Amino acid sequence: MEESRKKHKAELFRRYLVFGISLFIIACGISLITRSNLGTSPITSVPYVASLHTPVSLGTYFFLFTLVLIGMQLLLLGRRGIMERKMELLMQFPVAFVLSVFTDLGMWMTAGFSPEAYYMKIISLVIGCVVLALGICLEVIADVTMISAEYTIQFATLRFKKNFGNIKICFDVTLVVCAILCSWALSGRIEGVREGTVIAALITGPFVRLIMPRLAFVRHWLDEPGIPATSSVAAPAHYPPVITISREYGSGGHQIGKALAKELGITFYDKELITLVAKESGFSEEFISQNEQKMPSALLYQMIMQDYEAPLDKSLSYDDALFVAQSRVIRRLAAEKPCVIVGRCADYILRDRPHTLHIFLFGDMKSKTERVISEYGISAAQAPGKITQVDKSRKEHYFHYTGRQWGDSRNYHATFNTSLISITQVTEALKRIYEEDV
Repeated sequence: MEESRKKHKAELFRRYLVFGISLFIIACGISLITRSNLGTSPITSVPYVASLHTPVSLGTYFFLFTLVLIGMQLLLLGRRGIMERKMELLMQFPVAFVLSVFTDLGMWMTAGFSPEAYYMKIISLVIGCVVLALGICLEVIADVTMISAEYTIQFATLRFKKNFGNIKICFDVTLVVCAILCSWALSGRIEGVREGTVIAALITGPFVRLIMPRLAFVRHWLDEPGIPATSSVAAPAHYPPVITISREYGSGGHQIGKALAKELGITFYDKELITLVAKESGFSEEFISQNEQKMPSALLYQMIMQDYEAPLDKSLSYDDALFVAQSRVIRRLAAEKPCVIVGRCADYILRDRPHTLHIFLFGDMKSKTERVISEYGISAAQAPGKITQVDKSRKEHYFHYTGRQWGDSRNYHATFNTSLISITQVTEALKRIYEEDV
């Protein structure tokens, strides 16, 4: 018990350390964006405009602005919500203070930086957005709390029951409009809000998406060594043996999984997961079927609609919520009884689980095309394009949520080339491994 308590304290210390570093990096990003003289980020637009016309610093105004946001949250939550979210509300005060101090420090550190050429201003703006995105990534990975702007958007989304992306757009636009009105009232002209404000609002999210998976090593460092991945499902005293099958499209994953489950007399989950996740999440089966195991490719969606600034289990984006729901269902099923689970990043979700065998199946385009034509009824002309598209989507989805390379043999206990080894042979080999080692 004492050793477990020490491990917990050590992990908590690491998380707060990373969170503190993230606040400093966020402040540096804000400073670089502001020093580009092309405007500032939407969240700091009102404080920045106010600081241009008074001797009060940007950091101080940012802190006062955060207090206003917390006041808005109180109105959004109501009495009952305030009691339920009391700790989240209280944590915002010290976070706001530290971030305001770091913001002033960042502005002081960059005081001598004032690019003249327009292209240098753009470069400064983009670098600032990259730095800001890095700070957001570390804040999310630390998973101890969030900054007030993100809480405000989340509480508004929950209160009005609207799409997160729409609420975020309204929030950012409102801040920019308020900044413009404030500037006009104080100086009679628009200052502090320019094209850089819009650019920062649009490109920071995609940068977060690019950077986040590449910081998987930080997440691994934060996890307690030897402890299975966090789960809402209590760890069982005995772990039923489980097989996860990751596969390229057309490599026979469904057929092998189903045949193996039948041979072993255990439960098989593939499309069945869609129904189970629908009951767990509230999403329709049609939505899950169309959106699982792939990331949205629309650039505008990446820029605006995704909830990049919240930890995965608190995110209000549909894609994140779907992944969290699938993860919860997969952990629950693995805790209940022996089974075979196909796809859905199950190898990663159950990566630290004892008595679990992770398999990856692949094949050449010729054999996969033949199987797709015969099994799924896709025409010979469309099959190669469909295979390439599905595999690309699975690869991007896997990397986004795991930070690992899909199909890398180091992530699995065994890989099989089903172009060379028949489905029957793979099934028999897995049956022997399962009976002997799992």
